[in-house]
Amino acid sequence: MDTSSIDVLLVDDSGFFRTIVSDRLGEAADISVWKAEDGEDALSTLADRSVDCVVSDFEMPGLNGLQLYERVDAEYGLPFILLTGQGDERTASRAIGAGVDDYLRKDDIAEEGQLQLLANRIENVVAQRRANEKYELLVNNTPDEITQVGRDGTIAAANEAAARSFDTTRSELVGKHLSDVLPKETAAGRIEHGRRALTAGSAVTFQDGFGVRHFHNVAAPVSVGSETDSFQLITRDITGQKRRERELENRTDELAVINRLVRHDINNDIQLLMAWADGIDRYVDDEDAREYVERIQGTCDHIDELTTIARDFVDSIGGDAEFSLTGVDLRQILDDEVEKADRRYDELTIAVDRPIPRVSVRANELLSSVFGNLLSNAARHNDSTDPRVSVAATESATEVSVRFGDNGPGISDAQKDSIFGKGEMGPESPGTGIGLYLAHTLVDQYGGEIEVADNDPTGCVFTVTLPKHA
Repeated sequence: MDTSSIDVLLVDDSGFFRTIVSDRLGEAADISVWKAEDGEDALSTLADRSVDCVVSDFEMPGLNGLQLYERVDAEYGLPFILLTGQGDERTASRAIGAGVDDYLRKDDIAEEGQLQLLANRIENVVAQRRANEKYELLVNNTPDEITQVGRDGTIAAANEAAARSFDTTRSELVGKHLSDVLPKETAAGRIEHGRRALTAGSAVTFQDGFGVRHFHNVAAPVSVGSETDSFQLITRDITGQKRRERELENRTDELAVINRLVRHDINNDIQLLMAWADGIDRYVDDEDAREYVERIQGTCDHIDELTTIARDFVDSIGGDAEFSLTGVDLRQILDDEVEKADRRYDELTIAVDRPIPRVSVRANELLSSVFGNLLSNAARHNDSTDPRVSVAATESATEVSVRFGDNGPGISDAQKDSIFGKGEMGPESPGTGIGLYLAHTLVDQYGGEIEVADNDPTGCVFTVTLPKHA
């Protein structure tokens, strides 16, 4: 509850009652009391002074308490507590029906020690009003359209965003039917979802739209007193989001076409070129000619490697990678990739520090591309006459780290910060560097890390850390 000081205007034609109540309220709570002897005096005071609440007797000369409430509510909208006589249930009923915040019998508070009851009621209605004002400020500052709608579809309240959306004012929206400001089919759908929320007693989420616009909606029951007869409709314009989703779907479809091209057409042609180069190799004895054959074979190997990377890259951004992660046998995948690199790069010596831990890591089948690209990188960018790469793995209770160290030229500190960027060039290499970018992308999807550091005495070390599969 808001416990800051409260200013109250007490209206009563009895000077004695005004004095007793004002003195005791000041003692009972942090309440400052201003006094008025009748309705006109109260209105004059309100014109000059700001207060948080009005407490008024019902029976007074001139304006009675209910008439004063109507004036105060229309001009100031302040919390209002009405004091009634003994057994005056009819007046109390009229007061509540008119919208008075609370009422008390004067006899209940006139007794010694009972002023705390009035103090509590004042604090409650003021705290409620302050909370409502904060909520109103919050509601009107949100970009979402918020309306309160009756079961029959009549708008009872609306925020500024809703008014702007319908090119009108909040006051003009109130009393209109949803179908007055929305297409009839859209309005009927929102009312139906609102009624479902009222029946279920909980929020209902749905989407709709009209023209080129799309909306995300939440309909939630609104309780007024003990009854729930209206629902709050929160509407967010998601037209931009839907447009981006369509663009992403189109790009995914385009990637799928590229993927099929890489998987089949280009790969098949490369396999044919490699087979023809191997066939020519048998009949070439001239040393210079053999060098060209070997260049053709090496280039074919490189193109084959790039098509594999491109295929894996498309797979990694296909949209389902995050949801297809499972337990993968790290040792098996690492052994397979070491064997492939050993066959592909005759000049490369690969030393594996065994035993490799037999553990399951959280990844998918594309983990082979991570290890394969790091081994390929160590081979292709190594200018040593005796290129070497060492492979080792260590584990902790929750993760596994795989280390790839080479004796190549190394990577400068400036390049270390960008080596995993898309399209980065390897040192002294015409390659695209997309392999390292792919490795970083995949490891990140697995919830792991990949780092590069200097090796001793030369070269660099790539360390891949992966979470164990639970």
